[in-house]
Amino acid sequence: MTTPAPSRRLAADVRAHGHAAWPAFLGPAACAELRVLSEALAVGQHAHHYPKSTRVWDLFKHGDPFIELLNNALLTTTLKDLLGENFLLSDYSLNMVQPGQPVDDWHIDYPYNEMPTMVSGSLLGLQCVLPLDPFHEANGATQLLSGSHAAPHRAGPVGDHEPTIFEAEPGTLLVMAAATWHRSGFNASGSPRSAILLSFVERWVRPMSDPPGPGPWGRTETLRILLGMQRQPETINGVAI
Repeated sequence: MTTPAPSRRLAADVRAHGHAAWPAFLGPAACAELRVLSEALAVGQHAHHYPKSTRVWDLFKHGDPFIELLNNALLTTTLKDLLGENFLLSDYSLNMVQPGQPVDDWHIDYPYNEMPTMVSGSLLGLQCVLPLDPFHEANGATQLLSGSHAAPHRAGPVGDHEPTIFEAEPGTLLVMAAATWHRSGFNASGSPRSAILLSFVERWVRPMSDPPGPGPWGRTETLRILLGMQRQPETINGVAI
């Protein structure tokens, strides 16, 4: 079960501050199910082990619970408010941060991190972080610099600016503009910190991931459009081509 999304308020917060938290986006049972599946994936054949973390890509290929997360009607409404119609999934992955991971560098996300010349006036992309473990300062919860998305540019020293720390219980959803400066903190705990990452872009931006081949993830038109497997007709003066 999910709680109703204050879509307009959340969207306004993302536009104004570059990020917003959605408490209890996912209920305890659904979150626990994803946690069990993610633990198995992290030690399985699809896991990619990097110096700082373990990643599993294209989570929609790894079971119906991950597909159903993409089908969440309240999330779709919120994303449509921020990115417009027919937005696309750019990345859908598990990120398991290992104990002792050092503080990450401040950075921005796709597509801004690949743009030689930054543009403003549109969000272009969003990064959503869904914790499967509690996020708190001691285990390196995500840090954000509020307002840094307003005039998109590459991240650098933050000076005297005080970052916001995303401290949250499992099932809380962080919705963040792609141009917002952010980083992972130092995981000083003795346990991994896991989260599901969902990145979305406006319909005309090429996603990071190529469209998948046929499979259960393409069972509906909405999912096929989201995954880039199907495009809505282009129009000229409102008439489909």
